Amino acid sequence: MKAMNAVLAVVLVGVGLGAGWWWRGQSAHVHADGGAVPGARKVRIYQSPMHPWITSPEPGLCTICGMKLVPVYEGEAGLDSAEGVLRLGSNSITAVGIASASVGIGRVTKSLRLAGTLDDDDSRHRILSAYVEGRIETLAVAAEGVEIREGTELATLYSPPLLGAVREYVSLVAGGETGPLLAAAGLRLRQMGMGEAQVKALPAGFAAEQRLLPWLSPMSGTVVKRMVYAGQWVKEGDPMFEVADFGTMWFKGDVYERDLPWLRVGQEVVWSTPSLPGRLFTNRIAFIDPNLDMMTRSTRIRVEVPNPDLGEGRGRVFRHRLYAEAQVRLESEPVLVVPRSAVLNPGGVARVWVELGAGSYQERTIRVGRVGDAVWEVVDGLDAGERVVLNAGVLGGSSEFSVSSFKGGGGELPVASSQLPVGKPDAAHGRLIRLLAGVAAELAKDDLAGFNRARVEWGKAVAEVRGKGTNAPPDVGGYREGMLVELPEARDLAVARKAFHGLVEAWTPVVMGARKQEGFGELKVYRCPMTAKAFPGAPAKAVWWQFGGPLRNPWFGAEMLDCGTEVR
Repeated sequence: MKAMNAVLAVVLVGVGLGAGWWWRGQSAHVHADGGAVPGARKVRIYQSPMHPWITSPEPGLCTICGMKLVPVYEGEAGLDSAEGVLRLGSNSITAVGIASASVGIGRVTKSLRLAGTLDDDDSRHRILSAYVEGRIETLAVAAEGVEIREGTELATLYSPPLLGAVREYVSLVAGGETGPLLAAAGLRLRQMGMGEAQVKALPAGFAAEQRLLPWLSPMSGTVVKRMVYAGQWVKEGDPMFEVADFGTMWFKGDVYERDLPWLRVGQEVVWSTPSLPGRLFTNRIAFIDPNLDMMTRSTRIRVEVPNPDLGEGRGRVFRHRLYAEAQVRLESEPVLVVPRSAVLNPGGVARVWVELGAGSYQERTIRVGRVGDAVWEVVDGLDAGERVVLNAGVLGGSSEFSVSSFKGGGGELPVASSQLPVGKPDAAHGRLIRLLAGVAAELAKDDLAGFNRARVEWGKAVAEVRGKGTNAPPDVGGYREGMLVELPEARDLAVARKAFHGLVEAWTPVVMGARKQEGFGELKVYRCPMTAKAFPGAPAKAVWWQFGGPLRNPWFGAEMLDCGTEVR
């Protein structure tokens, strides 16, 4: 009985102590939150329980994971965040979906796409000018685009100086002259534009009363420009015809300076042209221009393309100045590589999360080199065999975020109070949302021409909506200010992305609500946490949406195609 009383006394003391500690904790929280009770503990900072380096002087949400920040009181050390080490439990790892892979030796491969034109061989492009003054009596070639051969008659010419030189030469031959005088007379005729064979044929073919002389082409090719007419008087040096040899064409493709380390003379190029749909042609790089354009920071490669004659007057396979698109398959020597999705902010200070084991991850700065379709070359900061987090965007970067913009739980994107009708979506809203997703897809491909095509379709849709008089307030299913703005034609991707961002800002509340509507099950909204350098005036973070996956970032395109996290 005494023993039972002793046990009961211990239990009562324990309950009393527990209640006291509970009341103390509750009292401290009330004091900290309300600040009404004097002598309460003061909150030093608020800290993310999952990402300890995320701190704020005021309550809010973690800018990475969205969890509520917890208070750290004066005298408390807070959570361990030394050396950027993040420690997660197995449940957190599973919930977040963290995956990792080993760093190893591999080849950086890349498909480089080029746009350009098919031009003629510059070394066989020639301006045919008048060698002597005279009058063009007739034109044998009066149209541009005519194929000519060397020795083809271009025109007949009345030229007193040339006629005098011809008569002198014919007279010397008739008089039996074979010495220096005849050689000098023949040289003079060749200097006045006559060919060797034409000069030798003069003694037998020139009549004493003849006034006109034929002017023959010195080369084979195609007449691309005619600058004279019959009856026109020309002076020595006046241009008459422009002739190009289309037997070999030059594909000239634009290459940005960041891609130059990949290229070399002799690399295989596969190209196509819309004028011959479905056909692919393979040739090799013949020349890389060492001069860069100061404005576009690009240069050109040259690919020599044989251009056979189709015969029967049908011309050649490739026309002059055709538009063409090429692809160069690039591959580096074996180097240390890391998956692209593992690298944060590769355009600035590149970082990765290294798996230390037992649920511990450390953020590390690395130096990257060439970027491929799937991997980055690692120059410094990692060793073969180390493991890195593949979906690094889930963990974010400790130096990339600020909690100030998420005070008071403002970390979630806004949702419009009246988006789409419940049940069947409004057709106009749905069409416009899908068109904007199409614009984002073109920007993700770094396709400026595609953006300009998509903006035209967007403009047509906006014009149709305006024509129906649907510019009503949002509470009756209309459109907010800025939602029906046409996209301007863009001269570069930075301008295109800036214009597109304005529409994204206006439409985001509606799109966030549309995800819950019937017919929008594949609509996904993503956020890129590092858009500050995407275009002039860009915010630190920006969203976009697309239908289905995989994630394709329109703010950076190929540079950081898979950077971003889905907004829930």
